[in-house]
Amino acid sequence: MPGSRKPKVAILHHLARTGGTLMSRCLGSMRTVYLLSEAHPLGMRWINPVQQAVEWYRLLTPAEARAMLARGPVRFDTLVETLAERAAQRGRTLVVRDWTHLDFHGAPYAEPAMRCRTAVALAHACRTTRYATVRHPIDQWVSVSALPRVRETLGIDAYLAGCHAFARTAARLGFGRYEDFTRDPEGELRAMCKWLRVEYDPSWRTRWTGNQHVTGDTGPDRARPTEIRPSRRRSVDPGILRAFERNDDYWETLRLLGYEHRRAPAGGAAGGHVLRAPGRRG
Repeated sequence: MPGSRKPKVAILHHLARTGGTLMSRCLGSMRTVYLLSEAHPLGMRWINPVQQAVEWYRLLTPAEARAMLARGPVRFDTLVETLAERAAQRGRTLVVRDWTHLDFHGAPYAEPAMRCRTAVALAHACRTTRYATVRHPIDQWVSVSALPRVRETLGIDAYLAGCHAFARTAARLGFGRYEDFTRDPEGELRAMCKWLRVEYDPSWRTRWTGNQHVTGDTGPDRARPTEIRPSRRRSVDPGILRAFERNDDYWETLRLLGYEHRRAPAGGAAGGHVLRAPGRRG
């Protein structure tokens, strides 16, 4: 297929517990976007993009999905190519929210390759635009290490090696920071859309709280999001901070992403824009 005929796909990369679910919920609320959430060629046994395509967007009929699955393992690139073509026919852009955790940390699902395998898989089938979002590695570690399956299989040194490798990728692609997003979601989403070459749709502001077409930190036991605000930082054990300070990957990650070292948790985030659901009053 000539390069100009390839369908366009936008790929959004981020590691676990870096605000990706929130940002994807907002981006996926735009009328210009169909977003596949945490799609990855190695992750289809846990998160099924075929099901998302059928149930969320009707980009495949149930009969087409059954026929596709009956033929054996679904080729990730062929699937995404088909979905991107159908999205384009409706005037939308297909955004693949990559399950980037599998590439740089992996635990407990896969061995990290330290490269974005989703982008590699789609390179020949689609025209891709890419963007990354990041979070301060200490705050990310505090959150991700609270997950038992991750805590039991991922040590700090391996975690920071993955962070450093991803930071190099993010610096090359262009990136936005979660902390900046919570202070200025409108501006950060505009920048994200510009990098991904997705048409920005301001109506996301009225629909993001009700968007359930997203995976991650969701579920019936989770409160429905109603506002976007800077997060309070959780306390960090001094021993954990010392382990970070001794690690060269940590300092390189800070340098690449423009973060400062934080010796102790702040009492809370001050200032910043707060985006509330329509109809709520502060």
